[in-house]
Amino acid sequence: MIFLGVSALASCSGTGRYIDSPVLRVQDAQAMPDVAVSRLFLSQPGPYAIVFCDADQATGECIAGKGGLSATGVGGFFLPLIMDLSGIEVSEAALGNEGIDLKTRLVATVSEIAPTCGNVDGRVIMRATNIANLELSDFYCNWMAIGNVITNIKLSIDNIRLNEQSFTGFYSISLYGTGNANGSGYYKAVLQSAPL
Repeated sequence: MIFLGVSALASCSGTGRYIDSPVLRVQDAQAMPDVAVSRLFLSQPGPYAIVFCDADQATGECIAGKGGLSATGVGGFFLPLIMDLSGIEVSEAALGNEGIDLKTRLVATVSEIAPTCGNVDGRVIMRATNIANLELSDFYCNWMAIGNVITNIKLSIDNIRLNEQSFTGFYSISLYGTGNANGSGYYKAVLQSAPL
C-alpha cells in the first residue's frame, strides 16, 4: 500500500512544462532584450529580492490562490516532499563572463520547513541578444539535518516589463539525494528592494 502511494506521488512530479529558450520580448520600453536584462538585474540599488508566483501564460499575471514555485516528490522513509520557492534574495549582481553573476539566498520551504542552502551562486546567461535564462545550478541544501540534496533551478525568461520591474517565463526545479522532487510550470517574478 505504501509503495502504491509513493509511486503515485512520484508519477505526479516531473518537469513536463519547461521551455528552455523562448524568444525574449520587452514590454513598455524601447530597449533591446539584452539591454533590458542588464537594466533589470544590474540597476537595482543594494541587495534586492525576486518574488515568484505561478502565473497564467496567456496573461503573464499571477494565478489567484497560488503561491510561489513548487516541486513535489519523496524523501527518506518515503515521506512526501513539497518544495515551495517564494523567492530569492540577491546580495550581489555583476557582469561576468557569460552574462550576469548573482550571489543569492533562497527563500523556500520543504514540507513547510526552511532548508539550509547557504549562499547560492546564480547566473543570468544571455544567448544571442534575445535568449536569457536565470540558472542556480548544482548547489547543496540540507533539510532538517537529515536531508542532503543537490538542487537545480532554471528560469527561462520570455518577457520583461521594465516599468514594473518584472519578468515571466518557464521554470524547472529539481532536487536529488536523500530526497527527490521535480516541478515545472510558468511563473511571474517581481523585483523589490525590501528583503523577503
